[in-house]
Amino acid sequence: MLVQKIAEGLWRWALPHPAWKPEFDKPGGGGWAEMVGCVYAEVAGTIVLIDPLVPGDDARTKFWEALDRDVARAGGRVLIFIGSVDHGRSANEIADRYRGEVIGDAAIRESVSCRLDATFDDRKLPRGVIALPVVGMSPGERAFYLEPWNTAIFADAMIGTGNGRVRVAPASWGIKTEAGRATYENGFRASLRAVADLRPEIVLPSHGDPVLTAGAASLDGALSGPAWGEDGPPPSVPRE
Repeated sequence: MLVQKIAEGLWRWALPHPAWKPEFDKPGGGGWAEMVGCVYAEVAGTIVLIDPLVPGDDARTKFWEALDRDVARAGGRVLIFIGSVDHGRSANEIADRYRGEVIGDAAIRESVSCRLDATFDDRKLPRGVIALPVVGMSPGERAFYLEPWNTAIFADAMIGTGNGRVRVAPASWGIKTEAGRATYENGFRASLRAVADLRPEIVLPSHGDPVLTAGAASLDGALSGPAWGEDGPPPSVPRE
């Protein structure tokens, strides 16, 4: 397990996915690119966990001990956000332990692997937290913006490729139907532009390396360049 403090009250941890091996390993292996990322944020007296995954190895005990302390200190309210139909992960296990609430897009209620206690449309989120719909990817995908840290968080739509860069996910990661491809072509990047227009400084993708500075420029470069895996070099990222 990799753990990184992004800022006060904001952490990212990453683990090997139990059922999926990423295709974009770094030369030599190791690092964020071979894992899937999860986010911990303390917002307005609430602990928000985004697409969380509990370790199943020797780190499990330490993980629970640390999270127990954080939940007790913060007052006990826990919200678990699901960013994609494929990211149910450990939501039920964590929600049961802390009497937390699992929140996702209404479109994934019948197909996600965890329960949904509420949807983003019928639950008021903590102040400074926005859940933005992403079309053309997996059903019900959401990106998240955390205003206290000027941070954007992505499920599958953005892939961190290292050196402060991200790339948009290719159409093959979306819905594999003619209608799904049309939605990807016509609406995917436009929906991501709504996130980029918030001008985040930090970008935390579930897959690949985080971007800790000049995140808005990184998103701009991704939106104007080829998708990950398409021909052509990664888009350059000007520094603001």
